[in-house]
Amino acid sequence: MTFSKVLINGEIINMEQATTSIFDRGYQFGDGVAELVPVYNGRCFGLLPHMEDFFSSVIAMKLPGIYTMEELVEFHEEVIRANNIVNGEIYTQLTRGEASYGLDFPEMTVPKLAMQAVAADRAELTEKQATGVNIITETDNRWLRCDVNTLNKLPEVLAKQKARVARAYDALFVRENGIITESTESNFFVVKDDLLWTHPANNLIRNSVSRRLVKERLAVDLGLQVIEKAFNLDFVLKSEEAFLVGPRIEIIPVTKIDRQFIEGGVGQITRQLIDAYKAFIARECPPQTL
Repeated sequence: MTFSKVLINGEIINMEQATTSIFDRGYQFGDGVAELVPVYNGRCFGLLPHMEDFFSSVIAMKLPGIYTMEELVEFHEEVIRANNIVNGEIYTQLTRGEASYGLDFPEMTVPKLAMQAVAADRAELTEKQATGVNIITETDNRWLRCDVNTLNKLPEVLAKQKARVARAYDALFVRENGIITESTESNFFVVKDDLLWTHPANNLIRNSVSRRLVKERLAVDLGLQVIEKAFNLDFVLKSEEAFLVGPRIEIIPVTKIDRQFIEGGVGQITRQLIDAYKAFIARECPPQTL
């Protein structure tokens, strides 16, 4: 499914009218930030936390702030209405704007805001949640501010393509010291000794809204303790369960890494978390009544 309307600098236009100048710093240098918000039943899920993350990236990149939280919330609603979105995603990016070529900040620019609706195959997602997925590992050669959601995604692009060629669902990043961080678009958890283990929320991962939901709400409700501690692949392969967590995928079990099976497959704790995640979505984004 393709949506036909986009929002550029606060104005809804047809997708065919949307253009980007070759002098835009986002196009030239990836000088900008982004955020993606899921939509269920015509409602944004976790919109305010997502926008808080967006503004954190804006501040970290020292981008001129010309939009308020209230405006961005309204823009999301406008994109939903314009495209009649029931289920999907809204991708937002803000660049520093147009300027003469040069790496240093230009003295005066007008940031460019672009928002588009993205289709989401939730039926396929449900299938993967039932069966689990296989992933591969890849060297984590990203920059050291992975907590900032910039437009620079080349390492993720290459890793995702490598996974595709290998017929794997995704790639799991591993740093030079053997520590596992996260995947190309999602955070990573394992279940070991009835505890949830995940990489600490520092500069090496993105502390996504979904990760925080699992750690601060769902795990607490289920009586599960979360341990934020770095671990390697050997630790993972000796664990009972593993899963990916992210706004685009909710929670997906991982059953195999580099052709080695996770002992518990799609385990009981992962299933409980999937059910709890879906129940939370249902409460936050109920079907709209006429």
